[in-house]
This record gives sequence, C-alpha cells and structure tokens, in this order.
Amino acid sequence: MSQPVSKGGRPTGEEAERRLKRLLDVARRHFLAFGYRETGLESVAREAGVSKKTLYHHFGSKAGVFAAVLAALREKWITELRRVVLGSEEPREVLKAVALHILDVGTRPEMIALHRLLVAEAHRFPQLVSGHYHNGAPSGMEPLVAYLRTAVASGALSIDNPTLAAEQFTYLVLGGIRTRLLLSVTRRPTRAERVSIARHAVRIFVVGCAREADL
Repeated sequence: MSQPVSKGGRPTGEEAERRLKRLLDVARRHFLAFGYRETGLESVAREAGVSKKTLYHHFGSKAGVFAAVLAALREKWITELRRVVLGSEEPREVLKAVALHILDVGTRPEMIALHRLLVAEAHRFPQLVSGHYHNGAPSGMEPLVAYLRTAVASGALSIDNPTLAAEQFTYLVLGGIRTRLLLSVTRRPTRAERVSIARHAVRIFVVGCAREADL
C-alpha cells in the first residue's frame, strides 16, 4: 500500500510523523536491549527503514536520538497523567488515580529496564543523564504539581511546596517496589496489590497534608 506524499514527492506531515514515531520506537528498543554505548545508529536506521544520514539530520548524534526517545516517553506520560488528574477534584480520588497510574506505568518491565539504563549510564555518560533530569524530568510531574497547587488554593490540602510534595508522593508510591524490581528480588505486583499500595500511600500522604482543622 503506497503512503501519502505531497505534490513535491515528499512525505506528508502525517506520514513524516508516523516515520518519526517508528524510528523512536526502534531506537528505544535498541537502547533498552543493548544499552546506550552498545547501540549502533546504523542498525537503528536499518531496522527503521531510513538512512543513517537522515537520522543524523534529524537528531545530530546518538545523544540526540536518546534525548528524543526520553522526550517522547515524557510527553506521553504527561498527556496520560493530565488526563488522570482531570478525572476528579476530590484529593483522595485524584491521588489514588495518580498512584495507580504511577504504579501501572512505573512497574512495567520496559520502564524498569529504562531506569536501569539511566542508572548505568549516569556514571559513563553523566551529561547525557543529568541533562534529562535537570531539563526534562521535572516537567513529567507538572500535571500533579498543578493539581496540588489548586488543592492548596481551595483549602483542601496544606502544602508548602507542591513541587517537592509531588516528588515525595511519587517516591512514597513507587520507591520501594521499584527498588526491589530493579534488584530483581521480586515480581511485578498484581492489579490488586497495586491498589493496596496506592491506598496506603494516599492515606499517609493525605493525612500528612491535611489542614490543621482536619487533624
């Protein structure tokens, strides 16, 4: 089946976007399977059906490809999290939905593999990983930060620093189980187990952020 092209013979915007998505999907699989240093752009380009020259034209370097992979994952995460946060206004319900989402995504084998990759490459390629954490990673929790600010403004929660609170909530929910998964000393929790983890985390967090009048 032929793909749509513009009058000048170039791919349409839709086709170009589809090709870019495929390229980043292939690159992500290679990075997770072989690591950053061992991934070759030639093999990525070949599997994605593009030339190596095209790959360099779009991303400039392997570091550029890796950054684009992380950016695509981050954008998808932000979109999904924003949808979750908008599902309710009651803090417990919002936070429970967010906690379940964090646990669902954060304990997937692919995400554990990505976390392992970032930890491993932080020593060998510190600028590569620090750039992600300093420039992009904080935006990943912005939907939750924005919700917490709204909850504080309405008087539903008492939080001095919503950005820090969002980070602490994430670690409260995911920290323990993710560490065990990274060390391969446990299996991924079932849906029922994730619900239980989320419920306990939300209870602790909400009590800690309750207004003095509610204590």
